[in-house]
Amino acid sequence: MPPSTHEGSAVHPSRTPEPPEPPGGILAQLRADHARIHAMFHAFAMLDDEDDAGREALVDDLCDELALHAMLEEELFYPALRGVVEDSLLDDAALEHDSAHELIVQLETLFPGDDFFNATVAVLAEEVAHHLAREENLLFPALARTGADQVALGLRLRERRAQLVADLASPPPVIDGAEPRGLLRGQPGGPRERRSRPR
Repeated sequence: MPPSTHEGSAVHPSRTPEPPEPPGGILAQLRADHARIHAMFHAFAMLDDEDDAGREALVDDLCDELALHAMLEEELFYPALRGVVEDSLLDDAALEHDSAHELIVQLETLFPGDDFFNATVAVLAEEVAHHLAREENLLFPALARTGADQVALGLRLRERRAQLVADLASPPPVIDGAEPRGLLRGQPGGPRERRSRPR
């Protein structure tokens, strides 16, 4: 049924429409990231419970994608909004990133078949869906209204993404056998490295 236009309805004809998102701009790229993340969670839900290798690989890719996306937002998107939206909105968004990171760290030690693997992925999916919706409904329109150069920000985001992806693809550093490994893993915002479980 089409939305009603009578007084008190959800339609506000006097509201200024949001400026369009230029192709290649920062908002278009972040929106594409969000769509990819949603698709990955959906793909996980569709996998057969017996496909342990597929489920593990997809969760690893999903967690890497989330970590990369969060780093890009924290370095480029959120700073562009400082002074434009209430600090509390950005603080809440950063806390949501921290919460997702905690779940990602938990997933580093879990494997398909473990008691809390599916539940942890489900909680991560719920928290991420809530976070992405808040960004798209509150933060994306706020940046669009500022008149910021989305294309220039998008170029910086593409360059930084390429740098981070290259860092993830590079071989891990040589580790001194006397150095505790725990100091090198689990750093907030850093690339994940799943611990191998002996089979």
